[in-house]
Amino acid sequence: MSNIITSLDIGSSQVRGIVVEQKKDRTLSLITAFKNPSVGFRKGVLVDIEEATSVLRDIAIDLRKISKRATQNIFVNVNSEHVKVRSSRGIVAVSRADQEIHRDDIDRVVQASRAVKILPNYLILHNIIREYFVDDVGDIADPLGMTGNRLEASTLIVEAFAPQVNLLIKNLERVGFKVGGLIFNPLAASRAILSKRQKDLGVLMIDFGYGTTSMAVYEENKVLHTKSLPIGSGYITNDIAIGFKTSIDTAEKLKITYGFAVARDISRREIVKLNKIDSLNQNEISRRFLSEIIEIRLAEILDLINNELKMLGRSVQLPAGAVITGGGVKLAGITELIKQELRLPVQIGFPNLQGLEIMNPTHQELLDDPEFAVAVGLVEWGSAEEKKVLTGVEVIKGFFKNLVP
Repeated sequence: MSNIITSLDIGSSQVRGIVVEQKKDRTLSLITAFKNPSVGFRKGVLVDIEEATSVLRDIAIDLRKISKRATQNIFVNVNSEHVKVRSSRGIVAVSRADQEIHRDDIDRVVQASRAVKILPNYLILHNIIREYFVDDVGDIADPLGMTGNRLEASTLIVEAFAPQVNLLIKNLERVGFKVGGLIFNPLAASRAILSKRQKDLGVLMIDFGYGTTSMAVYEENKVLHTKSLPIGSGYITNDIAIGFKTSIDTAEKLKITYGFAVARDISRREIVKLNKIDSLNQNEISRRFLSEIIEIRLAEILDLINNELKMLGRSVQLPAGAVITGGGVKLAGITELIKQELRLPVQIGFPNLQGLEIMNPTHQELLDDPEFAVAVGLVEWGSAEEKKVLTGVEVIKGFFKNLVP
């Protein structure tokens, strides 16, 4: 029987999802894709159970109409400033007399790399292999079949705040979803938009969401760093609403329709009549002032990203530049501002859809959009690494037996 995999990219503004059928030959055939308004989540975290349950229940009902199995293998993003990352290292002696490294040696060294003191009330979301070492010789992608006395693994451990994860899973289960895996947001986005060449050369991935901005840095095809920042494009909208005393809906339309990220490129004489957006509002505003509000907030986000790059402790070489994705990249002028602030070449990252068999042109158009990067990455992760996901629902249930009444 073919397998059905569903992704849920739960954001502060939208919930995006994809349902695919994984056939016996491992090809993925798209069944449906959707985008629904989101409530009950703030900065990537569940804050209002009743509101979130209402949204997720409606999605679950719609998916069950397509297939009862569409709610039984869900891959969900985790996106919170409370997610922590750190490096780890595992070391084991090769067990066989002929010193040949077998799969059980690799499993043991990976497990040894997880034997770290976990932060209080945290759980390990991912343990990502960066490279293996055999007798101190590193940069080995797969040591299987090699010979040596000692095997080491360098990994990046991603830890999530357990109460937040538990609450999210409980809420999903309450409406009938069965969680197959949880994936840190920037890792899912990176999987969908970054090529192996970009990761080899050195690249910065930035996902501009509504409530958060997440990033990941790769070099030599290894994850160097990843982070979720508690500030997103929604903060720009809030500033516009306050600055011009408008509603949030009007402010969002102003941002998308007339906003520009580099204020100096806008003439001071340009005026925007608000009745073009809100028929009840007869005021006029300066488009230059609108762009100044946008640029200030965006520059603040980029300054936080720059600080994260500096914390890597060395001059990071990123020949592939910055690849930006997410709904926030639709803001005009954003690539110019990022080039200016980060001093990197910049391109907009669209999801790679070559691995998906898409028959419906409407679905093709919907998915060929930067805001679907995480949803596509989640379903690819679920397809390729379903058995390797470290945070299946049964594991988390066991973890919480002693934590949750």
